[in-house]
Amino acid sequence: MKLSFMKSLLMVMLSALGWACMDHTVPSVPSLETSWINGWDSQKVLAIQKGQRPDPSVYLQTSYITYQLTLFKNGASYLVTKKALDDYGRDLLGYPDNTQFVMAKQEMDAMLQKTVKNVAAIEAELGIPAGSWQGKPLARIDIPNPEELHVRIPSGNEMGANNLWLPGGKLPTGYSEAVVDRIPKGKYVESDL
Repeated sequence: MKLSFMKSLLMVMLSALGWACMDHTVPSVPSLETSWINGWDSQKVLAIQKGQRPDPSVYLQTSYITYQLTLFKNGASYLVTKKALDDYGRDLLGYPDNTQFVMAKQEMDAMLQKTVKNVAAIEAELGIPAGSWQGKPLARIDIPNPEELHVRIPSGNEMGANNLWLPGGKLPTGYSEAVVDRIPKGKYVESDL
């Protein structure tokens, strides 16, 4: 009985010691609103013509960019119509300017769970014009190691950047986005949606 009591006491003491030694600081998550550099803001970037916009490192703090890119450490994903894959091929995915927009894999997982893979709900979540994907078979492309493909914050100069693009690596609906270089076969996994 004394041995059991001593073991319990020892466990309590070790637990208390472990708690006392832990670093209780929670890392702060940089917000876009507080990460603009020297008078830059979203409107100033958007006022610059596509093709002439600066690299995000010119107008966003390094800490914000670093944090945004850590969201892609566990992979990147995007959705595409199967017709686009059939028409343009599967050997090298992405736009001819060596870019492809992606979102963080964990955010894609959560979004698909939230929408129950309903295409109209997916369009709304991603800011895709309503009806664009209705009746079209979709594929999910997962990129396990986006770092190998130069994952970066979009500049807004990419071929895939449209009039809904916003500076800062966020979709209009709040999901994180990045771009990667074109994706060769063997560097991605295609699955049916």
